[in-house]
Amino acid sequence: MREEIKIKILKNLLEEVTKKYDYFISQRETVLKKTYQMAITDSLTGLYNRYFFIDRLYYEIERSIRENLEFYLIMFDLDNFKPINDKYGHLKGDETLKKIAEILKSNFRSYDTVARLGGDEFIVLASIEKDNIQQRLENIRHEIEKIFPEENLSISYGYLKLPNGLKDILEKHSNKEEIIEIILSEVDSIMYKNKRKKKGLI
Repeated sequence: MREEIKIKILKNLLEEVTKKYDYFISQRETVLKKTYQMAITDSLTGLYNRYFFIDRLYYEIERSIRENLEFYLIMFDLDNFKPINDKYGHLKGDETLKKIAEILKSNFRSYDTVARLGGDEFIVLASIEKDNIQQRLENIRHEIEKIFPEENLSISYGYLKLPNGLKDILEKHSNKEEIIEIILSEVDSIMYKNKRKKKGLI
């Protein structure tokens, strides 16, 4: 009888220890997930941040060359955003950036990567589909202008279809950071050229 009681007590103790261990593991996984999420997202907009995006971009470059795929790299920059901060304050500016993030996410597919580079600059990795990319980007611009008419807010953009020309870049540069810098610089130049064109400067 005593042995039966001992076995029962040990069994109950083991069940209790197992429950606590399972709880500890689940809590640990939850903390790790939250920590990882915080590390890869922009705290203001909830979009991916610059660091995650750069890693994702390099991954897509390698995959596109390996699997003979194409994708778009699109950079956005807000027009007339600074006057919003100056006139209404940074709280209004933050709310504006959050709204822009929502608009961008809603205009791209769930498997596209939308990120905030910093300030009022955003960037997207978008898969190639049959729709007209130029028309889609113009629709985004019109949507923003319609929502923020009083602020005279608009958006400029530039895009590249990749991996066009990437093989040459990869042959000349083995450093990951250099490759990413060249590509981002290229799309940035296109975007600012379009911005100047909108302002009638070219």
